[in-house]
Amino acid sequence: MLSSLRSAFLLLGLSPLAANDCDLSVIVNGIPSSEIVCPHLHGAAPTLDGDLSDWSNVPENVMSLVTSIGAVEYAHGDVAMKCTYDDDLIYMAWTVKGPYRFNATNDRMCASISTMWKVGPDAQYLNMGACPSQISGLRYDEKCAEVPEACYAYRVDLGLHWELKTTEQGVAYGIDLESNSGNDLSWNKDDEWAVGPYCRPDDNDSQAQNEWSAAWVHTDNSTDGYYIFESSRLLRTGSVISDVQLEAGEEYDFGFSYWDPYERLDIGWTKAGHYVTGCGKEWITLRLAEDPDAPPPTKSSSGAASLVVQASLFMTALVAFFALI
Repeated sequence: MLSSLRSAFLLLGLSPLAANDCDLSVIVNGIPSSEIVCPHLHGAAPTLDGDLSDWSNVPENVMSLVTSIGAVEYAHGDVAMKCTYDDDLIYMAWTVKGPYRFNATNDRMCASISTMWKVGPDAQYLNMGACPSQISGLRYDEKCAEVPEACYAYRVDLGLHWELKTTEQGVAYGIDLESNSGNDLSWNKDDEWAVGPYCRPDDNDSQAQNEWSAAWVHTDNSTDGYYIFESSRLLRTGSVISDVQLEAGEEYDFGFSYWDPYERLDIGWTKAGHYVTGCGKEWITLRLAEDPDAPPPTKSSSGAASLVVQASLFMTALVAFFALI
């Protein structure tokens, strides 16, 4: 039976993976690691235009991609990610090999991506947080209007869920801090949150905004080449409910998803057919490395004043002592 299934996968050009065959490691500049490290940026920030030449000093993190259901390996290989940050923004870039496809009227015949970050303490990677009441019995394509409070411990931040049909290559699409929503009505780079695959609204609390900027290109608009996605996001946002809050020196649980426009020749990608990191089930640790050039923390003025007072009292006591001799 297994050999028949393997043969069927191979005829389709797919490579099924056993659970213990998938490699969870991150290859950082050619060296296996257990985490993605984002160094502090020195110098000019990357320009979001699809050209990675200004990322040359940022380490490359390579991770495997498999389907979220069945752990089928992505036929064109791994995803390469670069990540850095400054005092205000985190910058991320992804490179995914694959043939070009684009349709200005159909998102599913264009490539698509998303990030996912753990926010709630009980959030699982598999099933977008996996709140027990939101992982079965509902429509997959339904965005719930309101997330049950009982599911808040399972929150995940789905930042930059980007579908491309209204966009152009090499153009930077900016943040939206005015509409009080994560829904990007113009360029469809939505900022969402979820507690399960059946409950995935746009950011919608009282402090909701869309803090993502992004650009994309394909290196060869034919049958070969790579998709390149560049992005930035504010480290700290107004919403602690729907957004992960990022700080230097801290670690975060992270994942990346890619929708292949050639998943099916007739209709493009399907919602459940996306490729993910973490072998489809595990978070990957992402760490914002401390800035080695940051000045050390200074003592508070009250502490300094206390030392002055203590020194003064000591000298007074010392003078009094010698006066008695």
